[in-house]
Amino acid sequence: MAILPELVKVFIVEDEDLVRDTLSQSLQLIDNFQIAGASANISSSLSIIQSAMPDVCIVDVRLQNENGIEASKTLKKLLPNLKIIILSGYFNETLAATALASGASAFLSKSIAVSHLVAAIFHVMVHNNFYAPQLPDDVLEGIIINSKTSKRLCALSKREKEILELIAREYSTKEIARKLGISEKTVRNHKSNIMAKLGITNHVGLIKYAYYMAMI
Repeated sequence: MAILPELVKVFIVEDEDLVRDTLSQSLQLIDNFQIAGASANISSSLSIIQSAMPDVCIVDVRLQNENGIEASKTLKKLLPNLKIIILSGYFNETLAATALASGASAFLSKSIAVSHLVAAIFHVMVHNNFYAPQLPDDVLEGIIINSKTSKRLCALSKREKEILELIAREYSTKEIARKLGISEKTVRNHKSNIMAKLGITNHVGLIKYAYYMAMI
């Protein structure tokens, strides 16, 4: 089990000055928290964030001239151990699923109480992820499927990846066969192989996996 560090360094990326300042001031009052820095966007602050080496980065989902989720993916590549918490002005299931499938540790509403945000930060530091209670079970199941199997995606053949993409585009078995010029039996065999390689046990899980991978 992971152990909390004596000091949790937090970096805040928020383009609204008032929100950024309020978050910084509120979290600075929490014992064992240190504000490692704050900025209005990620793209122009990559070197600053890298130098600060924060444990957690809180990012607004919609930044000025920048998509918070997409920018966070770049940041995650530079700092693989960084925990990213996405904040949104309103809770949206699709955005939440996309953020978590893209590597964020949590997706929370900006209206969340500071005490709950602090609890979420502690949780992601120990358990890596924090799933907001607003996420319905079927969406959460898809995210969990994705997180467990995404590393196995590279094991798929080129043909299997093509079929997975067509599943995400809601093609039926018959339509996939026609599109690729193969038999329906061959498509079904490929689907079985994909499920075996990804550790997915049923076709519903396969469809969910294909859908969430398409959003990344």
